[in-house]
Amino acid sequence: MKTKYSALIALAALWFSSSIVLFANMEPIPPFMGDWQGGWVNAPKQDGNAKNNPGLVARVIGLGNDTYEIQMMEEFDKRADFKVKTEVTWENGKLKFDQNGYSGEITGDSFTGKKAGGAYDTPFALNRVHRASKTLGKKAPANAVVLFDGSNLDAWQRQGGEDPTWVIKNGYFEVLPKKENNNVGGSINTRQSFGDMKVHLEFRLPYEPEHRGQKRANSGFFVPGGYEVQILDSYGLGGMWNECGSLYKQSPPKVNMCWAPGVWQTFDVEFKRLRRDSNGNKVDDAVITVWHNGVKIHDEFPIAGPTSNTQKGRGLAESGKDSGLSLQDHSNKIQFRNIWVVER
Repeated sequence: MKTKYSALIALAALWFSSSIVLFANMEPIPPFMGDWQGGWVNAPKQDGNAKNNPGLVARVIGLGNDTYEIQMMEEFDKRADFKVKTEVTWENGKLKFDQNGYSGEITGDSFTGKKAGGAYDTPFALNRVHRASKTLGKKAPANAVVLFDGSNLDAWQRQGGEDPTWVIKNGYFEVLPKKENNNVGGSINTRQSFGDMKVHLEFRLPYEPEHRGQKRANSGFFVPGGYEVQILDSYGLGGMWNECGSLYKQSPPKVNMCWAPGVWQTFDVEFKRLRRDSNGNKVDDAVITVWHNGVKIHDEFPIAGPTSNTQKGRGLAESGKDSGLSLQDHSNKIQFRNIWVVER
């Protein structure tokens, strides 16, 4: 047992020293977890699949208790079948797998293996990659309303109107779960109301290996009218209509762009509120476009009524009136930074 923990410490030290990832709160990010990218190595000429599909990538997802899920596919950020999807256990400093003719192992920063081809095998090698959104760190333009610049939460209030109690640390702020703090905490709203707008925000998910589904790093970003863009640790999931980037319970993202916990991610949103005529009849739906980590996942989507789970105090759903933005306390310690709005 002592040898096993010593190996884990060594692997963690390797990960810390080689990674640009800044780690989130709660559980430390486990060794191996994250994105890997590479391809075939000296593929035999008769392997037409390797010739026509030279790329190969993988996700390694920590599940807790030294267990991981390995997913292998041709490329990131598209909906496609997996070449490999299997759970494995960390043993003797390695993750080893054998599924669908693919076999391999991960040791430290090395991910190697082969694809069996009958009369021949085709080796592959992957390297750890740390992707960053092209809008990460984007500066607020001169005409923007800055909602958080790293220094204070003056632009926000608790849903009852009180000053916010979320925690500010090192240029970001973190959800203070109400359930854990004697009812001090809770979701927060902007003091200012908005209508048509563009908004940029950055968020980071904690690694919560004991949680699954909607309990795993859950929050939400609400635009005027109470419509929710879901925040969730959906790394490696299917990208469903209640997962990260979805317009909650109305539309799944075009592709699951959620990255691993511990990595700063971005939402860039364009929103047009609904319109009513002089008699109060709705004439145009609210419309939303969302980029997650720089990739468009909703394109001028007409919102068909309030999103499910709209909470009290999050604006007047479907009123068409200007209202505040909101960030949700779902009892998970999500972190946020660099939030600003440009009114249209």
